[in-house]
Amino acid sequence: MMAIKTTRPPRTLSDIKTVAGRSSNKNQRRYASYFQLGALEFERYRRGLERDAAQGRIEGINERLGEIETEMQGLLVDAGVEGVEGVQRSTKRGARAPAGSRSETCSRATSGEPTGQPRGLRIRY
Repeated sequence: MMAIKTTRPPRTLSDIKTVAGRSSNKNQRRYASYFQLGALEFERYRRGLERDAAQGRIEGINERLGEIETEMQGLLVDAGVEGVEGVQRSTKRGARAPAGSRSETCSRATSGEPTGQPRGLRIRY
């Protein structure tokens, strides 16, 4: 038997016609709305888990900061440093202490001159 030759090109994937997205059916739109609603509920659940995990990390950091403050106070008392009450920590988020109220252990000298204040460990970043 002989092969029949046609002038029509072979069909490809782009030639396949679908009806997806062409429906103006009310039920189809309702289904899509419920699907979007479900996706938003799932995202809200995941964001809640992320928020809870972040809150737990923040609580751990705050706890450690309190321990550090306690250790610093104890070390300053043991060293006999006067004015231990002046060592303060701001608890407000984003708040900065006034220039003169920073603790001796974390302040940086702006010039090479000695300030006359007792200084602890100086760390530069």
